[in-house]
Amino acid sequence: MRHTAFLSTIILAVSLIAACEHSKTLAPEAAEPTLSNIQNTIFSQKCATSGCHVPGGNGPMPMRTSQESFSNLVGVPASQSTGLNRVTSGDPDNSYLLQKLEGAPGIQGERMPLGGAALAGEQIELIRDWISTGAANN
Repeated sequence: MRHTAFLSTIILAVSLIAACEHSKTLAPEAAEPTLSNIQNTIFSQKCATSGCHVPGGNGPMPMRTSQESFSNLVGVPASQSTGLNRVTSGDPDNSYLLQKLEGAPGIQGERMPLGGAALAGEQIELIRDWISTGAANN
């Protein structure tokens, strides 16, 4: 009887350890494609920086807050591209912002962020998802 209880305890312990190890390898939840999340994790850190999208910077519009970013991006004609908006709600492929972030052929100037490292694929996908789901001011 003691042998069975001991063996059961060992099996339970091994199972718990295996479950804990497995949980460490699971991918973290994907970031929510909201403007506030994008503002906090991308625009404020990579775009609204000295010399770029802040008042007096080289960028065409400030992006210090979600409201500024929304007002300056969604439904606003791109100054560097005839016929495209900076962000076209529901249409990421025809949003000049994504073309600039990806360094797509035909953009004017250089890929953004200008002079910095390219955004990670996950960051660009987050922006793409936000645009695809309607580019809401959320």
